[in-house]
Amino acid sequence: MSATDVPAAKASLRDWARATRAELMRCEGAETSAAVVALVRAAAAYRAAGTVACYRAFGSEPDLAALATDPGKRFVWPRAHPGPAARLTMHLADPLDDTAWELHRFGQPEPKAGAAEVDPRGIDLILVPGLAFDGCGYRLGYGKGYYDRLLPLLRPGAVVVGVTLEALVVPELPHDEHDFRMSHLVTESGWRTVSVGAAAPTTSDQPG
Repeated sequence: MSATDVPAAKASLRDWARATRAELMRCEGAETSAAVVALVRAAAAYRAAGTVACYRAFGSEPDLAALATDPGKRFVWPRAHPGPAARLTMHLADPLDDTAWELHRFGQPEPKAGAAEVDPRGIDLILVPGLAFDGCGYRLGYGKGYYDRLLPLLRPGAVVVGVTLEALVVPELPHDEHDFRMSHLVTESGWRTVSVGAAAPTTSDQPG
């Protein structure tokens, strides 16, 4: 696929992924989110992580808020900064304290301005929402480039986990040179390590 074809292909896939996810989560959203949370908790990489970057669910994204009660972990959360060089910064915020949060103009909850900022290099594991992912770990995001700018700032060896539904893991996605690959994927069906060049990752029955 030529570079000029990638944006159009991504736009079409976004429409499909949004509709598919909305329908699946409408029917079984609570059960799906609970299954993803359980698989994250069972994964060795998560158990070993001290600082975990999570997200507050927006729209039909799997809801991982239950993880924030896990002992022995420091959770950090994204705050979006729109503009020509749209970016995310990571902050400490108590997910159980409504006064620590505000709604971004696009509608997602985020830490209030002034919340303590955390250097991305201090993150051990990050849970990354996306509309779809492929077998090589490429992500179909919302088109603003927020995570594409954040993820390269992580330290080498940080665990980068794409969070999606099993129906939205596809053999291949169109991608650009700047698109950042995940090291792992988690869906309601399993946690798996991404293999470079794989046509599609195989769900592992033994989280690791």
